[in-house]
Amino acid sequence: MKMEKATKDRIARNVLLSLFIYVLPIALMFATFLISGERPWLKKTTKPVNDKSIIIKNNTSNGGND
Repeated sequence: MKMEKATKDRIARNVLLSLFIYVLPIALMFATFLISGERPWLKKTTKPVNDKSIIIKNNTSNGGND
């Protein structure tokens, strides 16, 4: 079954538009990194975990649904 030329052109245009929309945020992200000079993938600093900030709920307390 042959496709009409208008249908082929519309499909090709939609594919190109979809690829452009897919690639645009990635390209903008790398352009921002290039302009600002930041390299977040080179940063190896991590914050130490503060064990006191973690609250563990006890399910045997009073049966309340908190």
